[in-house]
Amino acid sequence: MTHPTAFRRARTDDQRAERRTAILETALGLLQNTRVADLTLNELARAVGLAKSNVLRYFESREAVLLELYDREYTSWLDALEAELAGVEDLEAVADVMARTVAERPIFCDLCASAPGVLEHNVSADVAAAYKRSAVANAERLGALVLPRLGQISRASGIIFVGGVNLIIGGVWANSQPSPGMAAAYDAHPELRAMRLDLRFAVRELLATLLVGVATRTPRDP
Repeated sequence: MTHPTAFRRARTDDQRAERRTAILETALGLLQNTRVADLTLNELARAVGLAKSNVLRYFESREAVLLELYDREYTSWLDALEAELAGVEDLEAVADVMARTVAERPIFCDLCASAPGVLEHNVSADVAAAYKRSAVANAERLGALVLPRLGQISRASGIIFVGGVNLIIGGVWANSQPSPGMAAAYDAHPELRAMRLDLRFAVRELLATLLVGVATRTPRDP
């Protein structure tokens, strides 16, 4: 049986876009059961139904695939956030909406945690620049969704807020996914269980602190 995505070589822009979409969708499906750190290019190629060399016709590396997927997942989160934040003004409620929509997207969280230290490596300057342009657009949109609720704040404070959101999501995700040995230690030793972070709770509390801090900080730009 021919694999559904085992296409002949793409010869038009539409066909190339179709191949890229198929690769991204396959990567997303694999990440339902595989951590970002464990997904290999060979595994992805097998699942897509292409040779590894053919996957590399459309993306220059595994990291390039995952950076583009991260951008798509970030945009999807912002779409949900825009809908969910309609009419929400209280900062605690804003933090709760943000935390809930984040916790509903574990793949997005894993990609966020992996982006700086893993995914931004092994890519060319062109791919890196395209990714950073998309990241800037996402940051601007996030700011536009949330910052008007904080009153008059400086541009520097807005940048701190957006950067802080990404750090919170990635950092909490990484620390809320214990290894099997660490999870067993938490289960066996009740005095250690407080060290095990609940993703939604920790993200909500840290975002609430960030929101209030930015809202009450004396506005000043560098």
